[in-house]
Amino acid sequence: MPSKEEILAKLSEDAHAYCSSSLVGVDLSGATLIDVDFFDTDLTNANLDGVILDGACLDAAILEGVSLKKASLKKAKLEEANLSKTNLSEADFSEALLPDATFDDAILEGTIFIKCDLGNGSFYEVKGAGAKFNGSKLSLANMDYSDFSGADFTYCNMQFASLRETNLKGAIMKKALLKEARLIKTNLEGADLSGAIMDGADLKDAILKDTNLLGAIMKGVKNRPPE
Repeated sequence: MPSKEEILAKLSEDAHAYCSSSLVGVDLSGATLIDVDFFDTDLTNANLDGVILDGACLDAAILEGVSLKKASLKKAKLEEANLSKTNLSEADFSEALLPDATFDDAILEGTIFIKCDLGNGSFYEVKGAGAKFNGSKLSLANMDYSDFSGADFTYCNMQFASLRETNLKGAIMKKALLKEARLIKTNLEGADLSGAIMDGADLKDAILKDTNLLGAIMKGVKNRPPE
């Protein structure tokens, strides 16, 4: 495995130098890697804390077990990237493209996903308290059995998303699009769903204690429990 200095020197000469390469366990913490190309690169268990990857390409990259705490990936491309078991605490993915990405068992506490494409993503058993998804696309996302307490989903497109037994206590979901969403046994206690569009959503056994549904559109909602 080349040293951190060798990797950075090579990338400064050629941003594509490590496409489809193995950088398993590499430590690039604190590095500036703007617009670098890590397409299909294996970065399993790498330390990327505080790294600046704005505009980088990580499509199809393997990032399982990677630490990206407080990293910046603004406008990065991570289509079909594997981010399972990662620590993304306080990382900033604003305006990043992450369709079909996998975040299973990841830590997303305080992570910023503002105006991102996260459609069809997998967020199974995620720890995402306080994450910010404002204005993001989460249609068809699987977010089952996760903790998104206090997270912000304002104006999110969550059509057909599944949030079975997910903790959304105190979450902000104002004007979110939740058509046909599966909210089965979902904890929505104290959540703000004012102005949300919930046509056809399934609320079987959902917890709606102190939930703000002011102005919510709920035509054809299935299994709505007593509030």
